[in-house]
Amino acid sequence: MAKTEVKGFQILPVNIEGTKSTHYIYFKKHDTRTNTDSTNNTSIFMCNLPILSDSQTIKKFLQTVALGATIESYTQSYLTDSTEDIWLDLTKLTSDLPLDNTDETASKLPKNCAIVTFIDKSSFSLAFNSLKKLSSNASVSTWPMKEITTSYFLNIYKSKVLDKEKLSEEVAQALKDFDNAEQESIENLQNQASLVDEDGFQLVVGSHRKTKAGILGKQNLASTVESEKAKSKMKKKEKQDFYRFQLRQRKKEEMNELLSKFKADQEKVRLMREKKRFRPY
Repeated sequence: MAKTEVKGFQILPVNIEGTKSTHYIYFKKHDTRTNTDSTNNTSIFMCNLPILSDSQTIKKFLQTVALGATIESYTQSYLTDSTEDIWLDLTKLTSDLPLDNTDETASKLPKNCAIVTFIDKSSFSLAFNSLKKLSSNASVSTWPMKEITTSYFLNIYKSKVLDKEKLSEEVAQALKDFDNAEQESIENLQNQASLVDEDGFQLVVGSHRKTKAGILGKQNLASTVESEKAKSKMKKKEKQDFYRFQLRQRKKEEMNELLSKFKADQEKVRLMREKKRFRPY
């Protein structure tokens, strides 16, 4: 008997339309840390989806296996259409501006995975129970596949090439947003300059320091210096030579040092006598 479940996922065998191979999709109820109440859950997490799967593909498939289940939203991983194995938002590395068009959920999903959210609890129950029944019976259903033609790839290529006018508008807007954010940052730093810390010191902001990194760099340097001073002060207060063997060892080292100095002075006096330069009085 074929396995129908693995590590909490139900196994759904499907046949890709136009092929003889069997593809396995893994699904389960989508649970989140923020929503611990499973009774209000209306989402299904699906993994190892076939290539070129999107919301229209899911809708067509559910029309054949769970007619009446209405989808509210379809959240697909950013990695699904990417050649990379890890999705990294490079904009966050170069800018502090908030990105409204970035879906945090989609950015955290693994490749070829998606979250299907239904419009209500009844639609969710209908879809989930239908898929679970197919999984338990190991029934192989047909997965609808997009028609891949030259027009399909041409549309993908066109979608990745921006129009010159549109690109110019986006660049102008990005520069405007950057200037606004920079001005806001300068105003915040000027407001900080009027504050006095608990030690009575006030942050001095020079007119030549107009960058956030420059001013915050000075703050970090000052905090580092104060930290080193505190460590040095604490070190002086520490009890030295607490154990007896430490006292004996320290006295022994002092005696050896005095003895070596005494022998060095003796040798110096001997050399001076040989050269007849020794005059003690």
